[in-house]
Amino acid sequence: MMRSFLIALLCSFGVVCSWAQAAPLNGTWKFDRAVDYYGRTPLGLVSHFNTVVIKDGEARFSSDCAVRFNAEEYFFSDVFQPLTKGDVTEKQVNEFLNKNLGVSLVGTKDVYSLANAPATCARPIMEFFVVGDKLLIPFGATFYSYDEQQTLEIGKNASESVVPSILSNYKYTRLPLNYDRYFSWCRPKIAGENGRPQTTDKCRPDFYPYVADSKSHDPLMNIIGNHDYAMNGQEYTEGFSPPFKQKVAATFLVLPPMKRVVLVRVDDFDLVRDEERDVMSGVYLSIVNGKVIDQIEGCQFDQRYMCVVDGTPVARLTDSGKFERISSK
Repeated sequence: MMRSFLIALLCSFGVVCSWAQAAPLNGTWKFDRAVDYYGRTPLGLVSHFNTVVIKDGEARFSSDCAVRFNAEEYFFSDVFQPLTKGDVTEKQVNEFLNKNLGVSLVGTKDVYSLANAPATCARPIMEFFVVGDKLLIPFGATFYSYDEQQTLEIGKNASESVVPSILSNYKYTRLPLNYDRYFSWCRPKIAGENGRPQTTDKCRPDFYPYVADSKSHDPLMNIIGNHDYAMNGQEYTEGFSPPFKQKVAATFLVLPPMKRVVLVRVDDFDLVRDEERDVMSGVYLSIVNGKVIDQIEGCQFDQRYMCVVDGTPVARLTDSGKFERISSK
């Protein structure tokens, strides 16, 4: 505790902290829900702080509550003293957070500590965490969870949008994509009561699966549902392609776009009884200006937009939307 106090004191006097320099933190987070470890109903903070905006080292919780903050090394016993006094362990807290908010602090190195919050701040917030696309505010035994909001950055004209407008209704699944975890952990959560896939938020914050709806006017769903997956010689597309025509569910993930190129993964997770048809392997589609440019399967994309197999890049996504094969030396 004394070590954290000294770090905060040095930061407040302008001494550069190594953690504060680790990575800039900017964005907007909107309140999702609050849960209490002991099952109590948390009151107060929700109505005061519905949105958190962070820019250039300042966190704004309301129009009259803006506070500077510093990144500090995270120690469980420092942040969660009220819980540790009740003999609650770090493992128990992480299990609680994972079950109730879909987030875990396992492996978290930084906690963001506020410096000298003004009286206009309605509650004494001391720290917050940013894990993936979640912002988490602990207050005693209560946890306030916020979802990061995707922003649309427009270039010189509409055709140069950094984030294509067809993605405005979607949350991104982060890269690199851990498909093994997606298949084993998230796929069972996608299945509805009848066994057919359905759009769900039960896999957050790691995955955001969607199911294309033929009744929707959503442009991305229409592209995915009407695409001919036999493109590039893809096997076992009979009975699946195009999904809307075949009346089957196309489950997809939206990955962070590369400039104007939309990247999605589409899987055939629909219910198949008695081997009535073959199941198509999952594919990645690249989309530019509302049209499918290319399709690839058999590899998984990392944060460099390289498609890898066992750690070896076999293709890359290009600015044109084409998947460029990488020859092995």
